[in-house]
Amino acid sequence: MHIIPFHLLSLFAFAASLFVPPAMADDAGVPTNDTGLPMQAPVDVAQPILSLTPTEQADLWARVRHGFKMENLDNAQVRAQEQFYAKNPEYMRRVVERSRRYLYFIVGEVERRGMPTELALLPIVESAFVPKAQSHAMASGLWQFIPATGQRYGLERTWWYDGRQDVMAATYAALDYLQDLYNQFGDWQLALAAYNWGEGGVGRALAKTRAKGLDDDFESIRKPRETENYVPKLIAVRNIIANPAAYGLTLPSVPDKPYFQPVATGRHMDLQVVAKLAGTTMEELLMLNPGLIRPVFAHKEDRKLLLPIDNVEKFEQNLKSYDAPLLSWQPYVTKRGESLEAIASRFNIQMAELKDVNKLGNIRAANGQTILVPIRADMNISDRQNLASIISSAVATVGDSNEIAPSKPKTTLIQHKVGKGETLFSIAKHYGMPVAELKVLNGLSSNGVSIGNNLKVSAGAMTASLPSNSKTAEKEGVKHAKTRLYIVRNGDTLDEIARKHDVSVGELRKWNRPAARGMLRAGYKLQIPHMR
Repeated sequence: MHIIPFHLLSLFAFAASLFVPPAMADDAGVPTNDTGLPMQAPVDVAQPILSLTPTEQADLWARVRHGFKMENLDNAQVRAQEQFYAKNPEYMRRVVERSRRYLYFIVGEVERRGMPTELALLPIVESAFVPKAQSHAMASGLWQFIPATGQRYGLERTWWYDGRQDVMAATYAALDYLQDLYNQFGDWQLALAAYNWGEGGVGRALAKTRAKGLDDDFESIRKPRETENYVPKLIAVRNIIANPAAYGLTLPSVPDKPYFQPVATGRHMDLQVVAKLAGTTMEELLMLNPGLIRPVFAHKEDRKLLLPIDNVEKFEQNLKSYDAPLLSWQPYVTKRGESLEAIASRFNIQMAELKDVNKLGNIRAANGQTILVPIRADMNISDRQNLASIISSAVATVGDSNEIAPSKPKTTLIQHKVGKGETLFSIAKHYGMPVAELKVLNGLSSNGVSIGNNLKVSAGAMTASLPSNSKTAEKEGVKHAKTRLYIVRNGDTLDEIARKHDVSVGELRKWNRPAARGMLRAGYKLQIPHMR
């Protein structure tokens, strides 16, 4: 089997973005019908395509086809997407090759829940089965969870680990979310639309459709262009998987057997050591464990390491007899302004490797964050942090790609009652807490708070008195926030943009004059406050 080199992981995500169907692109619409290919008749997925030979019965695609249950959708968008895939067989081949590590597990979990097996194909649409795929809307992983929804469904994010990229955890969360959406809307096409657009958007669209006396189904509701193409894209993939020959395609076989097995290590371990003991490569290990951000498996009781199933027994046997250190990395708390070159020299590591391991980008000086450095036996214990303690105290928040969220000691929690004029930002400032930490602590999915709400806050580091009025509070709360730009696309709404970027509509209006005036048009560049 071809193994994907680790240093090409980011290139895969970029390459996938170059080959996604036009409707998947940021600002493109439905592909045109001017493709030179004949239009395909709708595939009757309820009927078996061919009698299966023993070889075909061992192919996972046979199980997938057998579980198709979703209603057909026969419109121009589906036809256009089918033609795109038919014209790009190499794209489909690459996607299938990437999927073979994960698809058996996903199909099994979908079947166990009695859900349509079309849902097992959703990562083709969401991420092209690139395990570390990142979107412009901060969505991540095979199932493309944004931070707020990931948190809502229990996907942990720490200095060491991002559950949105964990193959098993994210699959459980995605199927939980899809089941909740189906329970809410009673229709899988509407549930998928809500997965893409948000349940609020679909709910409002349905209310408008019903008020006009129209059918309350996917095709009847008014929706953004991205969502309008989203369900047809999955139906097109379903139709092609059902009968690839009808589209002139041949799908690579995917074995109907498990590819990986979860293992409990019981201890913290370098990934290099794991690869050595398992007899596999770092590239393979990272493709199976994309949720691991650092080159260390940070053991927790409920966290498993995924290994190729054929390597598990070898790993367990070698681990029992392994008497060398399992860790060669240790956390190190930098001093603000400390030279990275000096740190690299002190710990006898190349500057490039230090930056790569810690995702430090182009910075040359530290800012007081925690980083990983090689273990040095002569290092004073006061200058070191115990690995277990930093794992247990790591705040479930992730900063910019060039920053590392430092660990924080445990502090006393108290209740704060929200008063008139107070905002989430002014309260966080008062108690010396990051906004993201305050949100995680209180299970908040947005930045809005109401007068009279009781919030859990840390009593450890009060810094300043609260501003006396709401305008001052808003200014104080956001003036140090970082921003990023978002270019408005056709069909975008302020609510949708806010939801995708995990901010409130009020914040968007405060930061952007066009939004404040209700003049949202395609091509506008909006500043998105990056609250942490």
